[in-house]
Amino acid sequence: MKNLHERIDEITQQFIIMSKNVDRLFKINLEILEKKIFLQSLYGEAKVVEDKINSYEVKIRENAIQAIARFQPAARDLRSLITFIECVKMLERMGDLLKSNLTLFKKLNKNDSISKDEIYIIEEMAKKVNDIFGIYMEAFIEMDEKKIYTLLACDEEIDELRIEVINKIINFMKENPNNIVGGSIILLLSKKFERLSDKIMQLGKSLIYTVNGANLRKQELENNLK
Repeated sequence: MKNLHERIDEITQQFIIMSKNVDRLFKINLEILEKKIFLQSLYGEAKVVEDKINSYEVKIRENAIQAIARFQPAARDLRSLITFIECVKMLERMGDLLKSNLTLFKKLNKNDSISKDEIYIIEEMAKKVNDIFGIYMEAFIEMDEKKIYTLLACDEEIDELRIEVINKIINFMKENPNNIVGGSIILLLSKKFERLSDKIMQLGKSLIYTVNGANLRKQELENNLK
């Protein structure tokens, strides 16, 4: 019978696999953006990958709850299990967002008004968000506090990229009424990648809680209420 630390190690490995599946959905998004064409095969793969993410979310949450109930852990072990329960929902939501992007890519592919230049604007933002998720995965695997703070510092870069996308696409839409539909899709995609970035920042703050017990999300909420 597995002890508490063996259970946590098992859940950790499951969480890493779940994160890698989310990263695969990122890569599918980027492949479609790079090729500038919607591929049905990639959409089919995305559906399979999302199902895996959903399965891991249920499995990890149940395993963490069972470990808490069985072993009644304290201190860091308890923080780790609570963080897993919280974070798998964020990963699952990220999977939903990344898969839903594919429907927008399909519409974008059918829109003749969008050129490679306009698509590149959102592609750059998508790559940056994926890079940030890569930093999170490294920070989690290594439990590297410095990398977590590096991750949190990237939030401003995404905000700047989003503003750049908005300004350029609005100007593009003003040039010709025919550009409105394609431009609106780009704006919606930029919003979704911004939300993905927000989720990654939340994951980073939760990881800080696991590593040193500092609840940055609680502190942020308290500051907002002042």
